[in-house]
Amino acid sequence: MASEGQAGRGAAVRPDPLRILLVSHTYVTPENRGKLGEMGRHARLRALVPERGEDIAGSQRPGAAEARGYELVSLPVAGRTLPGTRWIFTRWRDAWAGFDPHAVVLEQEVWSLAMLQGLACRRRYAPRASLTLYAWESLERPGWRGPATRPFYRHAIRAASSIMVGNRDTRALFLRHGAEPSRLFVTPQVGLDPRALAPVTPEERRRHRRSLGLDADAFVVGFAGRFVPEKGVADLVEAAGALRPRGSRAQLALLGAGPLEAVLRARAGRDLTILPPRPRDQIAPFYQSLDAFVLPSRTTPTWKEQFGMVAAEAMACGVPVLGSSSGAIPDLLGRTGLLFPEGDVRALAAALDRLAGDPVLRTDLGAAGRRRSARLFSHEAVAATTLRAIEIGLGEARDRPVAYCDVVD
Repeated sequence: MASEGQAGRGAAVRPDPLRILLVSHTYVTPENRGKLGEMGRHARLRALVPERGEDIAGSQRPGAAEARGYELVSLPVAGRTLPGTRWIFTRWRDAWAGFDPHAVVLEQEVWSLAMLQGLACRRRYAPRASLTLYAWESLERPGWRGPATRPFYRHAIRAASSIMVGNRDTRALFLRHGAEPSRLFVTPQVGLDPRALAPVTPEERRRHRRSLGLDADAFVVGFAGRFVPEKGVADLVEAAGALRPRGSRAQLALLGAGPLEAVLRARAGRDLTILPPRPRDQIAPFYQSLDAFVLPSRTTPTWKEQFGMVAAEAMACGVPVLGSSSGAIPDLLGRTGLLFPEGDVRALAAALDRLAGDPVLRTDLGAAGRRRSARLFSHEAVAATTLRAIEIGLGEARDRPVAYCDVVD
């Protein structure tokens, strides 16, 4: 049975260029807009974002003058912009009615206020446009919340011509709610720039270490993210404390903030350096100073690792990555990193010890991770997958885009 979205413009022949209207709070943050620039090279793109960007850490208020190859329209909102579910635009008519898109892309969870508003606006102002959705949530909500979200999934699936999801667990969740496999595509939401995130020479690495207050000759292990239990950072502190590399000292560098910071400092002692969070466009020197990067996430009843962009960025810098088995991390790494069972401190310590004692392995994993990251997670790659999903929703493409979770290097 054809979806509501498939019954719209569908296979109709359209004039060039393709007009895409995209709605998301993600692109309030300037560092997330690389995908938009790449999409704008192949289509006329208008992105609608909340104007209250001060609610998003590290962001700046967006403006159309910053855009390159696409139009960025900031609109006032009611409610909060984080966590991306409790806001709606208060003025939207001109942005929708004055564009006449061939395709509408809504990058929100299906039960969010922003998604519900987007679906209503698309029905009113662009009823002939195809609809592509993007969602991240990868676990059925516990208790009454699970059944309560089912009508939202059914409604969104009926309306959509194609659906993009962040990982295989989200794909499985949509399949359980009745989505057709042929309309589901797995891709990151945003990409990275392999030119800005790249390996450096040993001298450059030493210079970065000096600027960050790290030991120039130590075996430096790093993590970037929130200091919260589900990120497993306490496991990393414990595992790194047992590391005794031959011929040098071990040092742990954590970049981020969160409620566990005081606990981590108390446990780690003098071999721990905590650095404040940085915007994505300023984080490369941190990765480039490391001998190894660790993403030790732990699954909880309401969350599992949905992707792990920090690991993809470290891979782009040629840094070997160790990751836990939580959520999407094994698919992110493929065969280019070392995996350990989530929550297993001894296994993590053993993997770190192996990496510390084998510089050839570090070099090989770093090079392999760099190739995988550039191939699958660059702005260009993510934009191409997004455009192909949109074209399939329009009935203009037959070949499915490559899903990173199906690529094993």
